[in-house]
Amino acid sequence: IDPAREHVTLAFKDAPAEVLGDKAGQGWQQLQRVLDGAAVLFAFEQAGGAEAALEMARDYSLERYAFGRQIGSYQAIKHKLADMYVKKELAISNAYYGAMMLNDEGADLAEAAAACRIAATEAYVFAAQENVQTHGGIGFTWESDCQFHYRRARLLALTIGALPQWKEKLVARLEAKNAA
Repeated sequence: IDPAREHVTLAFKDAPAEVLGDKAGQGWQQLQRVLDGAAVLFAFEQAGGAEAALEMARDYSLERYAFGRQIGSYQAIKHKLADMYVKKELAISNAYYGAMMLNDEGADLAEAAAACRIAATEAYVFAAQENVQTHGGIGFTWESDCQFHYRRARLLALTIGALPQWKEKLVARLEAKNAA
């Protein structure tokens, strides 16, 4: 789906294994922490992608004319760009909070990772889709970089778990926190 990013399939057959942790289930907890860390790191990539897609849409809206005016002067385009900006800023804010929890090994890492994963995924997918729409017909072609961001946003949205899984994780974490 994204020719700029290579993927491989690993097969472990007859490979030696080592049990992680001393207690049953401890390996699962370690895996969850790795996934939380990956979510924080991917959130930064997604926030950067959302910012790049927003800049592309903004630049195009200032250079493209329709009916004698820049398309960026139309209210519908302004609202689209504003929505992209708000989602991107929320993603950046959540990513920084997730990084702080990751760096400090904070107790709220699982919550912060889920929040930044959700915000960043929604921001990048939205920005990539709206960037294509802002560009119109040219946005769907290989000649435009819009398709790169769209493909990358869709790929990252599924990497390390789809959005519904992260939403369930966040809800479960918040419910457990409120019950305590």
